Amino acid sequence: MGHIKGKRFAGILAVGLLATGGMGVAMAQGGVSANLSLSNTIFSQTVAGLDGQGVAIFVGTDTLEGGDVAVAKLKFTNAEVTDLCMAAPITLPGLGEKKFQMKVPGANFTAENLVIGAPGLSGGMTLTKPQIGVDASQLDDSASVGQWGIAAETIHAFDQKIKATSISADKLTAAGSQVSVVDADKADC
Repeated sequence: MGHIKGKRFAGILAVGLLATGGMGVAMAQGGVSANLSLSNTIFSQTVAGLDGQGVAIFVGTDTLEGGDVAVAKLKFTNAEVTDLCMAAPITLPGLGEKKFQMKVPGANFTAENLVIGAPGLSGGMTLTKPQIGVDASQLDDSASVGQWGIAAETIHAFDQKIKATSISADKLTAAGSQVSVVDADKADC
């Protein structure tokens, strides 16, 4: 059996806690994508409904392998999603083109401090007490001063089709989720 000296153990523990704490701060300030490399995949989501509080929508960028991509950053303090279907194209060695798919039926997907990077989205929405044209740096610390944004108390979005480059949150809950890898032409979303 090996023996670890107390000072060495304390040093290793301190480095681990600092790294973990740094990641927590990055998430709280608006997203993990600043610290994690993105997969260079634009994936699709469909949602029947999204109800959110503390809404901020502003322009920004996500960095992919080929360079920066212009995105709308959608930020919600709290969000509840109904009938989520998410799919990402993948290539598996020896198996070829497939799709990773995650489905969460019903109102079983919730998130705290949710941030989505979306190069494209369509669907309907109702905003409560919207402020349109605000300086995005007032909405999120990662936004550049002078960038355009929208703020609202709440949002009710419906029949949304979202192309996304990134999703981050402090907490995601997906009850009854169904995760699978399927042939590219057999994906539900």
